[in-house]
Amino acid sequence: MTRTGGGIFDAHVDTLLSAEDPAWITDGSDRLHFDLPRGSAAGVGTVVTAICAEAWKEPAKAFERGFAAWRSLESPSIELLLGLEGCEPVAAGWIGEEDLSLVSIASLTWNGMNSLGGGIGTDEDLTQAGRRLADRLVRSGILLDVSHLCDRSRGTLLGMGLPVVATHCNCRKLCDIPRNLPDDDIREIASLGGVIGITFVPDFLGADADVRMLIDHVEHAVDVAGIEHVGFGSDFDGVGNLPAGIRGCESWPAVLAGLSDRGFKEMDVHRIAGSNWRRVFKQFGGKR
Repeated sequence: MTRTGGGIFDAHVDTLLSAEDPAWITDGSDRLHFDLPRGSAAGVGTVVTAICAEAWKEPAKAFERGFAAWRSLESPSIELLLGLEGCEPVAAGWIGEEDLSLVSIASLTWNGMNSLGGGIGTDEDLTQAGRRLADRLVRSGILLDVSHLCDRSRGTLLGMGLPVVATHCNCRKLCDIPRNLPDDDIREIASLGGVIGITFVPDFLGADADVRMLIDHVEHAVDVAGIEHVGFGSDFDGVGNLPAGIRGCESWPAVLAGLSDRGFKEMDVHRIAGSNWRRVFKQFGGKR
C-alpha cells in the first residue's frame, strides 16, 4: 500500500477490524496491540493486516467495514499489505475484481467449515470450489495462507503443489493442538518455497507462555524447515492476552533480542525478522 522497505515483517495482525476508528491505527492507541507510531518506533517495516469477516456475526458488514478502513489508511513509514482471513466473501460475490486486486494474501477458511473447505475444528476436505479458488488466487498473484485449514484440507492444498505459507502458526511438536503445524507439513511448506510465521498467541505456545517459549518454537521450526523458511506473524489484536514479556508491537526489540540471546547470528535474525517474508512475497506475488 505504501513503500517497500526493510525492518521487521509481521505477516499477520487483526488490527483493521479491532480498531473502532482507523485513527487509532494512524495516530496511535493504547487500546490496540499494533499502531503505526509504535510499530515504526520499534523497527517494523511491513505489516499484513487482515480482514476476517467470518469471525463476525454479520460478516458482510464486517467485510465492508474492513475495506473502508483499509482505504482510509496511509503510512509514510510502514508498508501495509492486505490479507483475507477466510474467503467466503469471495465465494459469495461480496468482492469484485477491483477490491480483490488489493489483496496480497488469503486463507480459504477461517475456523470451521465454509463452502471452500474445512477450517480448524473440522475434518473436512477442500471442496471443488475451494480448489478452483486456490488456483484462481495464485494466478492473480495472491499468496495462499494455510494457517486456519484443518489437517485434511491443508494436506489437499499442499498436494496441489501451489506456493503456500502459514502466516501465524506454531509447532505441534511443542504444543499439541490442531491449530499448530505438524513437522511433516512444516517441511512441505518449506519445500514449496513458503515461510512459517511463528505467532505470539499464548495458547499456541504452551502453558506459561513467554518470550523464551516463543523462541523455542522459532528454533524448532528452523530445525525442521531451515533458516530461510521461518518468520513471524504476531496475531496482534486478534487475541486478548499476550505472552509474558510482550505488551504489543513496542516489544519487537525484546523478541529479536531473544533470538540473539539464543545464539542466532545477526544475519539469521535479519532473515527471521523480515527478509524471509520479503523473499517469498517477491517470488510468488503478494501484490507488493
